[in-house]
Amino acid sequence: MSNEHTPELKRILVITSSGGGGLIQTANAKQQEALAKNPNVVIVRKDLLKDWIWKPLGQFLINFWNKAQMKGNISAQSICVWGQFIADFFLHPIIFFYALYTLFKEDVDHIIDTQPLCTSAIVKALRIYNRKRGKHVRLEKVLVDLPTKKATHFFSPIKKLSPENKKLILLTSIAPLLEEGETAEQFWQTTCGLSEKDINLEEVYVRQAFRQFKNKPKSKLPMRMVIRYKNAEEIRLMSKSFEKGTIPAKVRPGEVEFTIEPNDRMITVLLGSQPASEATYRYAKKFAAVAKEFPKAMTYLFVFCADHKEGEDTLFKRVAEIPMRMKNYPKNLSIIPFSFQNEDVIASLFYRSDINCTRSGGQTAMELMCVSTGEMFIHSEAKKGQDLLEGIPGWESASAVYLQKVRGAKIVTPDTVSSVARRLYQTGNAQALANRPLESTA
Repeated sequence: MSNEHTPELKRILVITSSGGGGLIQTANAKQQEALAKNPNVVIVRKDLLKDWIWKPLGQFLINFWNKAQMKGNISAQSICVWGQFIADFFLHPIIFFYALYTLFKEDVDHIIDTQPLCTSAIVKALRIYNRKRGKHVRLEKVLVDLPTKKATHFFSPIKKLSPENKKLILLTSIAPLLEEGETAEQFWQTTCGLSEKDINLEEVYVRQAFRQFKNKPKSKLPMRMVIRYKNAEEIRLMSKSFEKGTIPAKVRPGEVEFTIEPNDRMITVLLGSQPASEATYRYAKKFAAVAKEFPKAMTYLFVFCADHKEGEDTLFKRVAEIPMRMKNYPKNLSIIPFSFQNEDVIASLFYRSDINCTRSGGQTAMELMCVSTGEMFIHSEAKKGQDLLEGIPGWESASAVYLQKVRGAKIVTPDTVSSVARRLYQTGNAQALANRPLESTA
């Protein structure tokens, strides 16, 4: 089914939420896509948690989710999803009012919604708007997570809608991973009560910067990698770290340009927009130790640490100090901590890296599926003796399985990653790892 963004659409309402970086980035991707098709379209953007509910409550929910992400607290993340139906019940009246007010005020022609909350309230507002204005606007619900049966936070609210309200839903998704003998029609009916004809199937929806690398083979030429910094202390810490190695670097105002040769090993650790702090630090140390075992292989380790606050003992500072604390630090290794970057930087990192160590959030997964030319390592918070999937929130664990089956991704913890990464150096070919089994114990 073709996307309903047609040139005659003049005003598009984009609804998203700050309760997850992937929701924001998917909204950015769909907004860019709409503007690429019609540069004259007017985008009206609303953040449900920031713009449509009482600000202290919205900020509390955002902070709760972000802290759960940074601490790697799986139980807290699961509570957020479990409590969704409670939030939908209590927030229904206020979201209905704001959605209805916005639709009439902005004279909307189409809605793109990338967040899972209050679907029923938004649809009810849309029915009134369509009836009063004589329009046939539909709610394009964009499935941010990969289409699996565990993406219930998106699917369940749709499934509970009445048949009449379901007619106003257009679900945008990539192709689901079907069980043996299962049809796409059965999958969509089971998960959200929609027919396959109501599904707008697309390839991965990613921001424009990722599209330039789509299906592009890894270059056989040196590649420029530009990382931006935000303040003097950030560049001081970053330089102190990478200068212990031998990576070619040019420091300029606001940015550093690195040159990566085709045969150099490059690893990126990026555990979400709110990175799990302790896990990120441990991954950096583990990858550094493995690189030390292979002194002839130049290794460049890029580690996302969120923003650095001057004078504080942040994750950024801890990672930057690894070279100073590592005994007999190897010259073949350069560690580059970095803060929040624009999409062009993240696209380049994902494209060039021999290993991308990430979470299995939907938007990150799609970006990797679009551009990655190396190995995908999916982070798990599993403790020793636990199944690796138990260390990933339910919907993301299903996404991890999706990536395993479709792209040969490996599920790892800081305790298991060394043996898998070591094979990259032993084989000299990241792609050779794709079909090798990973030890199942944490």
